Amino acid sequence: MKLRSDIHKIGWMIFGIVLAGFLLQAWQPKKSNNIFALMMVLVGIVSFYGAIGLGVGVKDSNLSKTDIRLAITVSIISFYLVLVGTTSFFVNDRALPDITNTLITHFTNIVGVVIVFYFGTVAYETVHKPATTKTEGNEVGTDNSS
Repeated sequence: MKLRSDIHKIGWMIFGIVLAGFLLQAWQPKKSNNIFALMMVLVGIVSFYGAIGLGVGVKDSNLSKTDIRLAITVSIISFYLVLVGTTSFFVNDRALPDITNTLITHFTNIVGVVIVFYFGTVAYETVHKPATTKTEGNEVGTDNSS
């Protein structure tokens, strides 16, 4: 259950960053764009390195391709959810800058591509994994005819 508690810690850290960003925006409304930008950068960094930290073992500090792919996917999706949620529901009757609209449009496309490639790669690797499981004392894929 340590993995689950680590995931909860990362989630609470992201929630804390977003909450602190909203409180700072309410306290300093003239600097809200700077605070929003800092909040988004921190969400991306915490989610990426948090997911990387989940993949690193205590004894083995090497990351596999699967761990890195998972970290990239988790960070992009969490960043996207915070971006869309913040700009959709917490902007006070003001028009979003053009760069924000462009960012959301292009980032939506990027998230779609990342999800498709992540699940496509996982499915491909599952189907084409090497046959190393043992059945009845013999390894699958070996030829014991002598």
